[in-house]
Amino acid sequence: MKTFTLAPNTALARYDYLSRLSMDRWAWEYLRRNPRYRRDYALCAELSPSESIAPCAPIRMLKSRAEQRLAGRWGLVFMPDPALGGFEADAVWSDAAFPGQVEIHCSPRGPGETCDLWDRTLPIAKITHISDYLGREYLLVRGKGCVVQVKCTGLPLIGLEPVRMKFTVSDIETYERMARGQKAVLDLYGDGPDLSVPLWTKTTQILRNGLIALDGLAKDMTRREIAILLYGEARVAEGWSQDGGGLRDAVKYLVRKAEGLRDGGYLMELLGTEAGPGQRVA
Repeated sequence: MKTFTLAPNTALARYDYLSRLSMDRWAWEYLRRNPRYRRDYALCAELSPSESIAPCAPIRMLKSRAEQRLAGRWGLVFMPDPALGGFEADAVWSDAAFPGQVEIHCSPRGPGETCDLWDRTLPIAKITHISDYLGREYLLVRGKGCVVQVKCTGLPLIGLEPVRMKFTVSDIETYERMARGQKAVLDLYGDGPDLSVPLWTKTTQILRNGLIALDGLAKDMTRREIAILLYGEARVAEGWSQDGGGLRDAVKYLVRKAEGLRDGGYLMELLGTEAGPGQRVA
């Protein structure tokens, strides 16, 4: 996929970290800007998961202390803090909401056996282990500016006996999405990208611009002011009043698209679920 850089813009530099996020993290970026989600989060702050450190490794462990019905409406395992962005937030999507997530299967490790996937990941990544109310296990693997969500099946990953982990594909319909996720995990082991230079695709540039538009509207900016922020004053002065396909129409479309993603479209367009807005997906 072709990537490119954008002209430096001090006012928009705080969005640069988005360039390295996967689609499920983009989904969180849109959801955390949803006013209804923010109200729901305030209502259930007492249901936040318990937190501890694993006894066997420097792994942060989160465990749901109660059934997370409200989180399920949004496709989440529990309700992350909307003040945190896509890299920091512990946003864990349910199986139904995120069918293409990376899967690993844990099986018994025999005497003298090692687990290459585990041994190579632990030293180079920050790992958060999540257990939902029913005991299902997930990992958030953070490294090199990106986050990968992993679903664990088979034996408990954090248990009394050591296990071996292997990538699995349980659904052929979501194979392509799973393969992209597996590649993101494998990229952690290589030299990786130059994190000092944000690289964008056409898709991620549009997604970034949509978030900028939503943030601008939240600050009571006009669509013209948002256009100036995105495209520069000179270009807006030249193209804002043009009929047919001008910047005015482009920003109008951008806002409509961004609001749609924020208000439920993230489920289908960014996570790949078949559930529509307003449907319970967990």
